Amino acid sequence: MSGPNAPLTGFAALLASVRPRVPSKWTQRYLQQIIDRGNNRIRVLQDRINGVTTGRVMPDLEQVTIGSGKHFTLAVLFLDICGFSARPNWTNEEQKLMLATMNIFMAEMLNIVRDFGGTFEKNTGDGLMAYFGEGSLKPAERVQPAVEAAVVMHYANDNLFTPWFQQRGIEPIRFRVGIDIGPVTIARVGLRGDESSIVAIGTPANIACKLMNRIPNGGICIGNEVYANLPNNWTQACRQCDQPSGFVYVANQAPYLAWELNHRLSPPTA
Repeated sequence: MSGPNAPLTGFAALLASVRPRVPSKWTQRYLQQIIDRGNNRIRVLQDRINGVTTGRVMPDLEQVTIGSGKHFTLAVLFLDICGFSARPNWTNEEQKLMLATMNIFMAEMLNIVRDFGGTFEKNTGDGLMAYFGEGSLKPAERVQPAVEAAVVMHYANDNLFTPWFQQRGIEPIRFRVGIDIGPVTIARVGLRGDESSIVAIGTPANIACKLMNRIPNGGICIGNEVYANLPNNWTQACRQCDQPSGFVYVANQAPYLAWELNHRLSPPTA
């Protein structure tokens, strides 16, 4: 039997058994989309950053109505920039550089979330939260787009944005990602008046955030339920963290394990 769906044999089968597969959309065309988006954003920012002046009035905040929550099983992803508070950010020129850096980096991270079917919940200034897997899906189908988005984020940062920053004397960005999966309630919570914010309520969201403490210098850290549902054979690219997540299973009080996912992408071949 031959063709694209034929089973792998011999050395090809051995390679497939030990090497995690790349995301299905990992092609030269998709990589070029990321490059084009970044280049276009850079061109626009070069004009806009120079137009930043001293403000007199706060921008209008978007008003949203408070609605009821909905229950989901979701893969929750947190992203946090390492050492963000230590970056130079005092003078006007430093703030302009920070504005350019954050727009280039964070905008593309949000694009990648969307590319992999994720929903962006909030931007925390130096990070973001997103969730994946709405609809009637198996746990593995919820986990796959989240971890694939995370590895694409690292590839884009390491190979596209870091060289651009270095050429302009800007300190490159290091970031960490935490991912967990489980029951979550997505709701709008009122702050005052008609203002509200979207929040993910549930232990998986708390775990995903705290997992990042296990990788303070950057990388991807996943909870045990994510590890158990990784796509293909990605578990072989994982290392159990020296310390568990800090949470325990209610039934037996066993520690909920944390895993560092070390899979990194190579340039697409087609």
